Amino acid sequence: MCGIFGHLRPDGADADLIEHMARRLAHRGPDGYGTAQLGALALGATRLSIIDLAAGVQPIFSENRRVAVVFNGEIYNHKALRADLEQDGHHFATQTDTEVIVHGYEAWGDGVLDRLRGMFALGIWDEANERLLLARDRTGEKPLYYASLSDGELVFASEIKALFAHPGLTPKVNHAALPHFLILGYVPPPETMFAGIFKLAPGEKLIAERGRLDKTLYWQARISALDPPPYAEAVKQVRAAVMEAVEIEMMSDVPIGAFLSGGIDSTIVVALMQRLSRQPVQTFTVGFDMPPGSKNDQKFNVDARYAALVAERFKTHHHTITIRQDEHLAALLPHLVYAMDEPISIPTMIQTAYVSALARRSGVPVMLGGDAGDELFLGYSHYRMDRLLERYRSIPTLVRANILTPFLEHLPSARFDNLRKLAQKSRLTDPADRYLTWTRIIDGERLPELLAGANGGLESVRAVLRPMLAMPQARHFAQRAAYLELRLPMAENINMRVDKMSMAMSVESRSPLQDYRLVELALRLPLEYKLRRGDFKTVLKDAFADLIPAEVLARPKWGFTPPASDWLRTGLRPLVETVLAPERVAAVGVFRPDTLSRLTHAHIVERKYELWSIWSALIFHLWYALYIDRSLTLDHTLSPDDLVSAAVR
Repeated sequence: MCGIFGHLRPDGADADLIEHMARRLAHRGPDGYGTAQLGALALGATRLSIIDLAAGVQPIFSENRRVAVVFNGEIYNHKALRADLEQDGHHFATQTDTEVIVHGYEAWGDGVLDRLRGMFALGIWDEANERLLLARDRTGEKPLYYASLSDGELVFASEIKALFAHPGLTPKVNHAALPHFLILGYVPPPETMFAGIFKLAPGEKLIAERGRLDKTLYWQARISALDPPPYAEAVKQVRAAVMEAVEIEMMSDVPIGAFLSGGIDSTIVVALMQRLSRQPVQTFTVGFDMPPGSKNDQKFNVDARYAALVAERFKTHHHTITIRQDEHLAALLPHLVYAMDEPISIPTMIQTAYVSALARRSGVPVMLGGDAGDELFLGYSHYRMDRLLERYRSIPTLVRANILTPFLEHLPSARFDNLRKLAQKSRLTDPADRYLTWTRIIDGERLPELLAGANGGLESVRAVLRPMLAMPQARHFAQRAAYLELRLPMAENINMRVDKMSMAMSVESRSPLQDYRLVELALRLPLEYKLRRGDFKTVLKDAFADLIPAEVLARPKWGFTPPASDWLRTGLRPLVETVLAPERVAAVGVFRPDTLSRLTHAHIVERKYELWSIWSALIFHLWYALYIDRSLTLDHTLSPDDLVSAAVR
């Protein structure tokens, strides 16, 4: 695991720039870094030692030094690929998975990407053809950013902050990305929140060759429910695929542990890890400092209680970190926003940072998690709700539109609120609006109220969503929504949150449920295998019913949700009142100061619920102060000690 970076310029790359980029990515590779000057290209990588600890300083070269690679991630099938390449006459100098990429490119060209099983962001330099290949893994576990300047000049890096070491790049707001950030909570590729800075999409490669850029997908998730296996056979196939993914992702020469929420997905991962391990698996979870037995304790410490149950059942070595609800949050949040590079509006980055810090302090630099189970096996509640909507819409239009819907829309009591919403949603004809009604962070219709300039904002978001919702050939809208969420929020929200927060703590995170072979299998299974008998994720549950504790199997779906609404009223209140002061908001000129003042007062003083508008504005303005106008500077580099010492002792 590491951070990669490079500078391509036809008349000669800047070696000094590469050194500056290395320093900005030091947290991704605390075990050192390497660089190389190759004429038109200078490149390098920081190193977090996981495999072949004594070797592997990057870049790594072919025998004739005509091909070089920098690589961030892990290739889980590298031993099998190495054996094939050695049989064909290739000679290896290290045991690293990185070197497989070099020889694989020599043997198969760009086809090496099709053979890599793992998570990665990489750069391959082909000196003979003056050709740079950049690529991001299939589900986007690892990020890769780039900027194209004039006359064929290009810079790339694992994090955006390294790109700004280039004197020709100045951080500026990409105003076209604001509606996406506010409505979706993240910015879809290729855009970022920085004007002129772009990111590769999952499964995408970029070729820079003799002044030309060519970007294409080398892999794309596809739904295909044609001729699915019988249900009982699907259960067996899912079990085998998950077991294989967990086993190969336990590859490591250093201690390895697991993020444990006590949900179905992380419980399966931990159960399988414990079966494969001779020692108790190290498991980590996060809780919140709430009075025992209080309403908030019952609401927000659900995961901590289930995680403790699972840890006891499998006899893991369990660690819990408890977040205090005080001024420490206000001191730490700017550091976390800086670590994220571009803002995302989901507060769960805080828990991820804390639990990653605990893992690092406990001597566990590699962690497995359960992300992607909900997208692959339809675990979110809005998939089930949309199936209900689909059934309602199957009622003949004459009866539904003219009689039932008007009747339900006018039911008087709050007791019938769900029926009223169902009727209202049935009128939606735009698939993007149908998707957003389940998942939006902020209602797009509110953008003119929030932003100083929001013309066309909602429509630009719809334009991104519609093609993805139309792409998969699936009978049910819930399947298309899950496909979109695998392609977009999984990659640009969840994966980026996990990558940036864990790497800020110098921890490598892995996600076995994102193994591309498991993804391809899951997308071949029909919706009826996943939403079955009124339950959710049924085929996955049935595949591991003998391993998962009954209490976990029966628990309702519960999001990885922090008490962010209360944080805004308590520990973060001074930060909110400073950062979102009307004069500061007016000076930035993006949000409407009067609107934010009104919403802040309503949420904090009147205790109304305006979490998402305030949280999104707070994160944006912290990001703006850190990156754009530099009015906020950090006095030190965030460390695991900072978060562990700020937690409840």
